[in-house]
Amino acid sequence: MIFDYFSMNQEIKKILQDIYKDHRLQEVDLDYTVVDAYKVDFDRLAKLSNKCFFIVDLHTFKYIYTSENFKDIFGYLPIGEYDASSVDDKLLDSKIHPDDFFEYKKNLLRVGKFLMQKPKEERPGYKHIFELRIRNIQGQYVRVSWERDSLETDKSGNLWLMLGIIHVLSDQSETTKLKSFFINLKTGEHIPFDSPQDPQFELTVREKEILGLIQQGLLSKEIADRLSISVNTVNIHRQNILHKMQVNNSLEAVARGRKSGILK
Repeated sequence: MIFDYFSMNQEIKKILQDIYKDHRLQEVDLDYTVVDAYKVDFDRLAKLSNKCFFIVDLHTFKYIYTSENFKDIFGYLPIGEYDASSVDDKLLDSKIHPDDFFEYKKNLLRVGKFLMQKPKEERPGYKHIFELRIRNIQGQYVRVSWERDSLETDKSGNLWLMLGIIHVLSDQSETTKLKSFFINLKTGEHIPFDSPQDPQFELTVREKEILGLIQQGLLSKEIADRLSISVNTVNIHRQNILHKMQVNNSLEAVARGRKSGILK
């Protein structure tokens, strides 16, 4: 059976691969014929509601299905296999607000590990929900509920297909804080799962100045010229900033700088 697979942000794909690295799903144990029935059901539900649906295949770590109404609400047009020339703006995950995306990545890893620590038979009994901001078709960031449910397991009970449901929240008063929580489907228990507070950090005046120039999009050579210092000195400051802020790259540093109030 042949399906159209849709690309996933490579950072998110890597996180999911890390979470489910011990799954060892085997294609021979996966009945992909069930997907066609799900597509029919979710296409019908999408037409009757303002909810968007997608299915993640934890064997291939790709989107195996996205409902057509993504186009109307988020302007999202699925694309095929990921390659260097792919337009990132057409990836579902690229619609997330940059600040929320930084938190989303950290939180996704934590909630995945939490779920995988549960006994295998209990994992399908948990629903996880994010509340975050996504850019809509008008180019505005709106707050949405991003829900993840277990849809299918393999013959051994390993999570295989995950259902995603996204809808715009009627209450748009909360505009910044990403929220994350589980719902135990058996007991109805609501389990808050926000990221812990970031560790405190302190940048020097020069480091704050350089971070501000990085936010403006300046390269190391341009920053060096602006501040009349060497490129090597700029790069040392950049590494110190990443180390102090405990981030992996300049984009994450800028996002955390905005969140902490260092940057506007």
